[in-house]
Parts: sequence; structure tokens; C-alpha cells
Amino acid sequence: MAGFVSYTSFDYKPVNIVPVIASFDSEGHIVPLYVRINGESYKIASHWVSSTFSNSVEYKCKVIDGDSLKPLSLTYYRNEGVWTIPK
Repeated sequence: MAGFVSYTSFDYKPVNIVPVIASFDSEGHIVPLYVRINGESYKIASHWVSSTFSNSVEYKCKVIDGDSLKPLSLTYYRNEGVWTIPK
């Protein structure tokens, strides 16, 4: 029986990797500004850090979709430099 070895922090969760434009400051704070999901770009209107671990930061965001704000969970994996959203 073949096994699977995980080499990254994010491949054990059912997630999608997404491109994000973010702001990084000299103190290590990260602010997500825009996210692209299924070819559509969304501006992040607000965010707050819901949890921080040694390698990841989880954000609860509100994105602008037309005339409404929609919730979005984003996770940033520092070691890999990857942003993900839940599937």
C-alpha cells in the first residue's frame, strides 16, 4: 500500500491556492488587499486576524462583490509564501 508524505503545511487541508496582493511592513504585519478567485478579482474591504500559528496566519475578511460585502477566510502560509481559501 502506497503512502503519502506531506512536505508542505497546506496540503493536508481541503483548500484552494489563490493569488493575493498584500502589503507587508518591516514589523512583519501582512495586510491582504486583493484576492483572485476563479478568475475574478475582489477587493478586500476589511480584515482581522483570527489566529496566528508559527507558520500560518488566518484572516477573516469582507470582500466587495458588486454592491455587497461577502465573508472570506484566507490563510497565509509563511514558509511557502502561499495563500489559501477553503474548498
